[in-house]
Formats: sequence, structure tokens, C-alpha cells
Amino acid sequence: MHEYPVTTELHNQCVNIITRLFNAPLGEGEAGVGVGTVGSSEAIMLAGLAFKRLWQNKRKAQGLPYDKSNIVTGTNVCWEKFATYFEVELKEVKLREGYYVMDPQKAVELVDENTICVAAILGSTLTREFEDLGNADSRGRSEWWVYCTVLVSGARMGFPVNFG
Repeated sequence: MHEYPVTTELHNQCVNIITRLFNAPLGEGEAGVGVGTVGSSEAIMLAGLAFKRLWQNKRKAQGLPYDKSNIVTGTNVCWEKFATYFEVELKEVKLREGYYVMDPQKAVELVDENTICVAAILGSTLTREFEDLGNADSRGRSEWWVYCTVLVSGARMGFPVNFG
């Protein structure tokens, strides 16, 4: 970062533009936090590691086991790689005939105290459909769902969707 200060400043400005575009809850004077990557696979690896570390630190502070994390996602080869490389159980919501995105209700049902995040895709590369977790009914699962991190990856439609 010290080597290319102008590039770093441009990166930080872009992160803050995207942060505001998605209405992230920032306090007065707070800046958005993000990482620029070449592709979505790299972004998934970095985000997944961040989620895993946050979950582990929270569990350690509570005196709870922190060695059996999982991730809930639809069918996505990048998350399969992440789960394999970083020793995280993959809880995959299987696609079915005529429904080619993650079913939000099935995703909620898979969330438990060891879930580091639910990973949705904003614009599937297969159909360009959104995995809409906003329609999930989490009643009865609130003790885990409320504190579960949700990652929305803009694999194909992340940028243009804001202007649709």
C-alpha cells in the first residue's frame, strides 16, 4: 500500500462509493472496508477467511468450541473450493429442476450456531437470477439467523443491478 499511494486512495474511494450505494450502516466519519480483487474467486476466498476468523474470535470470547465452522450456499464452485481449502463444512442448498438459484427458505433451515455466513449470488452466472435472502422466513431460527453474516456476491450482475 505504501508503494502505490494514489492507487490505494482510488481503491478506498471505490470501496466507499460501493459501501454507500448498498446503504451499509456506517457511523459518522466511518469509512467502508473492502478488498479489491481481480476476480470473484479471490474475493470469495478473502471474504470467507474474514468470516471464519470473525466467527472463531466470537466463539473463543464466549468460551465455545471454534473448530467446526460451516457455510451455507447454493451450488457454487468457488465456495466449494473455499470450504475444501480452509476446512469449513459446506452446507449446500441443492438446485432443482425449474429453480436454479438457492432457495432462501432452505438456506435458513441449514443455518446453525456454527454458520460463518450465508453466501448468496446477486446475478447467477447460469441464469442471471438473484438469490433473494430477503424473502426468507427466519421465525423460530432467530437466535442464529439474526447474527449470521450474509455475503452477496455480484458475480455477474453486482454493479448493474443498482441502476436497474
